[in-house]
Amino acid sequence: MVATADLQVTASVPYFGALRYVRRAVESLLGQTHKRLTVVVVNDGDPVSPWRELQHIRDPRLVRFNVAKSRGPYFAHQVVLGASTAPYFLVQDADDWSSPERVATLLTTLVADGSDLAFSAWQQYREDANGALSKTSIRWSRRQPGTKSAHPPSAQEPFLFDPNLTAEFVNRASHHGVLRKQAVERIGGYYGGFRMNYDTLLTNLLLIVGKVSFVDAPLYHYLRRADSLSHSRATGGQSAERIRIRERQAALFREALQFRRAWVEGKISSVELTTRIAQLATRSIPAEERNALTQETARLASILRKLRT
Repeated sequence: MVATADLQVTASVPYFGALRYVRRAVESLLGQTHKRLTVVVVNDGDPVSPWRELQHIRDPRLVRFNVAKSRGPYFAHQVVLGASTAPYFLVQDADDWSSPERVATLLTTLVADGSDLAFSAWQQYREDANGALSKTSIRWSRRQPGTKSAHPPSAQEPFLFDPNLTAEFVNRASHHGVLRKQAVERIGGYYGGFRMNYDTLLTNLLLIVGKVSFVDAPLYHYLRRADSLSHSRATGGQSAERIRIRERQAALFREALQFRRAWVEGKISSVELTTRIAQLATRSIPAEERNALTQETARLASILRKLRT
């Protein structure tokens, strides 16, 4: 067993439109068996802030932070990633929650395997009109040896952990896990100028340059909401906007695969591989958003420094 109890983890919880759920999400993190955890809730420009739902919490590990303008969850993740000095980074949605042993299990797996990301299976839920939850299916399982490769993007994605890279741009791993901060920074960080679907590109880039581990136990609890960014008519998987963004991201992924092929063939070094991928991943960020990232990251870093002194 790898000793990980003293390793510091920073959790990023972007918040927008999840007032009914954010308390459960935060309490599930503060109740983790792994105690060296800082939880940063980022209000992503929602005028209905989460702070009244969290006002009862006096745990000093909880950090409340507002960004000036809504730019999406990946922007919020990058602000937290850039401001944190912890070597490990955790992703948690504001409407989902974690089993108490989630962080400890994933961190132990990541360190033991020498991975850049460790994630687990998800238990999915539906909510009825009265707020009662019912379990549905388990999302994410391990692809069995000998089975066919991932479905093409036009098909229903199976959500199978599949570290084998092909030219198909599909979900091969979930970013809802523990990540090595240095590994994410090496590929350009958490924000590529996209409000949606960037986690699919990010996890594929991690697989191109590093290693991902999977835990079969459903330690992450995922609430399927019809009005969420992932499932609404305007931004869900079949929406015109998401399809357009996926096509742009797929082109970036294929370009990254060309860099990997050049590295395998000995034409470029591993340093050049990661440099080119980082440049590729961040090329779509407008200058105004780069400036906003710098400013928001500096503000949060100042808050975190005060907590450490």
